[in-house]
Amino acid sequence: MKKKQVLYLLLTKCGTFSTGINIKNLHNVIFASPSKSKIRVLQSIGRGLRTSENKTDAVLYDIADDISCKGKPNFTLNHFVKRIEYYNVEQFDYKIDTVTL
Repeated sequence: MKKKQVLYLLLTKCGTFSTGINIKNLHNVIFASPSKSKIRVLQSIGRGLRTSENKTDAVLYDIADDISCKGKPNFTLNHFVKRIEYYNVEQFDYKIDTVTL
């Protein structure tokens, strides 16, 4: 008998995702809103790390823009730098890809 695969598409804001949600088969988490709260960031990552019988890993996509003006980093970039500090402290493996538009 072939296993049935279920695809969950969840779009929510950070406040909702950081508390009160339990989806065990969540494989991807996307941060597309600037936040630097350590608790919110780690709780949101934890949602993707929940185990299930057919899940071996989870991927976090952390999107940040660099629309700097006159040498001053913007709000989103400052928060991204702070999240990178959390990833380093927690020893998460990550890579940064730069997309030029």
